[in-house]
Amino acid sequence: MKAREKDSLPLGWFCAALCLLLLMEAPVYGGVLQERQKLLDSLFDAPCAKYEVPKVLALAIARQESGCHPWILNISGTDVRPRTKEDALRLASWALQAGRSFDVGVMQVNSYWIKKYDWPLDLVLDPENNVKIGVWILAQEIQRHGLNWKAVAYYHTPLHRNPARGRAYALSVAGHVKNILAEK
Repeated sequence: MKAREKDSLPLGWFCAALCLLLLMEAPVYGGVLQERQKLLDSLFDAPCAKYEVPKVLALAIARQESGCHPWILNISGTDVRPRTKEDALRLASWALQAGRSFDVGVMQVNSYWIKKYDWPLDLVLDPENNVKIGVWILAQEIQRHGLNWKAVAYYHTPLHRNPARGRAYALSVAGHVKNILAEK
């Protein structure tokens, strides 16, 4: 065993410490997250019913993707949290013009979909429309793969490109599903 390996903490200890820290922070973050989710909750009713997507799953994806922030953007891998729809629209327009990959809104609709269907950014940034679009995208994946972890993973990551990332995403979403069910 190398000297460096001997002196370092085992990975198990690191993971346990990280989990403990996360659990200590969970109530504060959870309470804020629950409040943001409550404000958006009714937006999920109609699209989930229309596309036969379990509402708890769609809400869990919203938690994972945006923390239920209505104007959040992810531009080329960096989260940006504008305070207004106008600021979000300005940043998303810049990203679109610059040819960047970006995600917008509650369900983090990717620029791929925006370009493919030529959706106006102000439409996609509207929380109600964003949820409808996100649930529709999830429904497409459920139709393709069934109601399982693969469909959830494909919402975020093409599994043929990065299966480990897709599985990790699906596990995170599953954790959100458990939390939502426990909160009821």
